[in-house]
Amino acid sequence: MRSPSALLLALALGACATGDGPRDPDTASRLRVASTAEAQGQIDVALSMYGAAAARDPNNPEVQARFAGALMRSGNMRQAEQVLAAAVERSPNARPLMVTLGRLRLRNGAAGEALGLFDRVLASEPRNVDALDGRGVALDLMGRHPEAQEAYRRAQAVEPDRISVANNLGLSLLLDGRPDEARAVLEPLARRADAPQRVTANYGISLAATGDVAAARNVLGAEGGDVQALGESFRTNRQVIEVTPGDGRS
Repeated sequence: MRSPSALLLALALGACATGDGPRDPDTASRLRVASTAEAQGQIDVALSMYGAAAARDPNNPEVQARFAGALMRSGNMRQAEQVLAAAVERSPNARPLMVTLGRLRLRNGAAGEALGLFDRVLASEPRNVDALDGRGVALDLMGRHPEAQEAYRRAQAVEPDRISVANNLGLSLLLDGRPDEARAVLEPLARRADAPQRVTANYGISLAATGDVAAARNVLGAEGGDVQALGESFRTNRQVIEVTPGDGRS
């Protein structure tokens, strides 16, 4: 594994130009080194280089998204949100930035602010699946479940196979007191080979919510705990709604 100093030295050598001494590396070079450093687990070096690239090119939405993504992957959500908010100020039409910022704000409990961002995206791109999905999550967190379901179904009309959208629709139906409909949505989803564990767990919750406690226990296993109580309490467990911000990788 190359050390941080070796990476920086390689960058400096690669940036030498006409023999009149080293110059500052350009944005693309910084991003390449940052990506390599992150892949090798050298997070501090990666963040330093992503940050330098973002400072050098503040009006480039892709560069700002790459920096914010690295911050999110390192667990620094607060700074990532600050970077994205500043980038959206400078590039108000950069839809991917607004979607990612909206998802971060959902995680921070600012559903109303997130909804505003998703609606800004949809005003100019009404078939944006990420924005429609995010809009649905925001509305669910605000207790506006029928509107949320409309957003998810609009997203499904564009991209019918996206698991996260169908998962969120099923959860919205659960939150709306419609467990039979939720089960009908989640059951085929849980049988898909590419379904993540959270979808299987949500299907188990829908089984419990419809009173099929034995089937729910089979799906959830020992980790399901008190399955009957889980089925009765699902309406207040809004944290199970899937919110997965993009990581900013290109």
